Amino acid sequence: MGRARCCQAMSGWGPHRKEPRLRGARVAVLALLLTVASADAAPDIELGRYLAQECVTCHRGATSASTIPNIHGMAESDFIQMIKAYREKRIDNAVMQNIAGRLKDDEIEALAAYFFMTRP
Repeated sequence: MGRARCCQAMSGWGPHRKEPRLRGARVAVLALLLTVASADAAPDIELGRYLAQECVTCHRGATSASTIPNIHGMAESDFIQMIKAYREKRIDNAVMQNIAGRLKDDEIEALAAYFFMTRP
């Protein structure tokens, strides 16, 4: 009888418990899920790099003297505001309205993060 109590205490099984103590495992799983969720919230730089191929067709050679703005190194919040304004047709430019109109919010955020990293 003494050995049965010892084994029960060590295993987490008790006379009144029907399952082992899994609190530590539950905490670990919860922490892992929160880490994955926060990682998903960050913009996808590689998606931004992929989508930027269309942008650099025109914006690669942009200078302060050209009519095409330099978007490399632009603050993410400014970039997002600008592209959403084109998408919502608050800024007049048929080419940019067409391009921005195809972008979802997460794609705009990915582009913003990518172009912020590509400072001139």
